[in-house]
Amino acid sequence: MNDPERPERKRKLFRRRPKDPDTLHGQKIVTGEELREVFDDGGQAEYLPGYRRRLLHGVVLALLLALVITAVVAALAIARGDLKVPFFQPEAAEPVACPTAVFSYPANEDVNVSVYNSTDRGGLAGTTADELRKRGYNVVDVGNKSLSNNSGTAVIVSGEAGQAGAFNLQQNINNTEYVADDREDDSIDLILGRGFAGLVPAGEVDESAGQLSCPRLSPSPTTTGAATGSAEPGSSSD
Repeated sequence: MNDPERPERKRKLFRRRPKDPDTLHGQKIVTGEELREVFDDGGQAEYLPGYRRRLLHGVVLALLLALVITAVVAALAIARGDLKVPFFQPEAAEPVACPTAVFSYPANEDVNVSVYNSTDRGGLAGTTADELRKRGYNVVDVGNKSLSNNSGTAVIVSGEAGQAGAFNLQQNINNTEYVADDREDDSIDLILGRGFAGLVPAGEVDESAGQLSCPRLSPSPTTTGAATGSAEPGSSSD
């Protein structure tokens, strides 16, 4: 038997509920007003930690790059001489001149000399040392040394204490070059060059007082100083 109220009950059972504008598929919809209430900071937005770290790294890298570029530009300017840095400037070398002191001729026995050969003439230092011993010199050593220019007669090297003895040797060997170094004793090095032809004959040695001779420095020395030069160990025969 048909129930006249049954269709009406079905319609009520399947009737759709009215839609809630604040939900979607059962999920709450957050409105803009609600977002503003949650995140409103008065206009003072705070950056996320990761963003701040990347920003800091970028600033540091930019500063380092600027410093490197500045250092390179400054170094190039200093190398070219465009930029003068006081503490990078080398100290001016003192002018070098031949000693101007006047020396009395000392006795040969008071001169301590080492004889060296800078040439390829075998036995040159040995035979010269023998001649000096015959004249009373104290020969300390015999060997070889090289000169940057050995075309001259000989180079005589000493410190200040050996200058009188060096003057003596210059009177016994014509056309020698005196060179000063910083040794403190009175020892003297006699380095023979290719122009060496022997000692001045004993009877012809000028024993009057005089000055050292430094032809390569200046023909007319005016200030007391030390001559420059070098004598380095070499391999030529003595």
